[in-house]
Amino acid sequence: MATEKDNPARPEEISRYSAVADVAPELWADVEALPPEQVAARAGAIWSPERGFTLPYMGGDYVVDMAGRDIIAPPGHQPAGFQKALALLCYLAQAQDLGQAGRMITARELNGGAMFFTGPHALLTEPVTAKFGRGPEAFLRRAASLGMAPAESASGFACQGNVLPNIAVGCVLHPEDDEFPAELTYTFDAYAHYHLALDGLWAVINVLAVELAA
Repeated sequence: MATEKDNPARPEEISRYSAVADVAPELWADVEALPPEQVAARAGAIWSPERGFTLPYMGGDYVVDMAGRDIIAPPGHQPAGFQKALALLCYLAQAQDLGQAGRMITARELNGGAMFFTGPHALLTEPVTAKFGRGPEAFLRRAASLGMAPAESASGFACQGNVLPNIAVGCVLHPEDDEFPAELTYTFDAYAHYHLALDGLWAVINVLAVELAA
């Protein structure tokens, strides 16, 4: 039977993929199979046998409760759902001892990205462009609340930040005008795909777009 690991449809379009409890047990097991101190060191997390992993994510410290198989959001942040849980667990299991490259590239430049980020896996932009298409200053303020700072850009309104300790994401919003609709583009640290597979990065952007527009 297919699981969320191999289902090509957007999880938010499938009603049973909505909560932390819907995540496949195998994803929890992938993290449990690794030495927790090693996981924490590679991922930039803090490990506690009592609490599990405390992991910085989008401007807040989330607790990945391994014993209770739950994810606890910090005050003021939206509760964890399926895609947030997917991103956090996959990152804990996959993060490498590499840090960041310090160089931003497009999604298509990531290894395999040109093939992956199309069709049902196109990076989500509509919630952000719909809300901030004529309010780019408000976009930057909202991004700052998620740990993303203003960044230089040849055009548009740009921000960049670590959505996870080893994964920097950049956003550039081109506001709408009388001739063209608003556009949003994303960039990633060049090592992002070493720390999180492309489907995990896709889930990260789905969550980021929704939270930016919240």
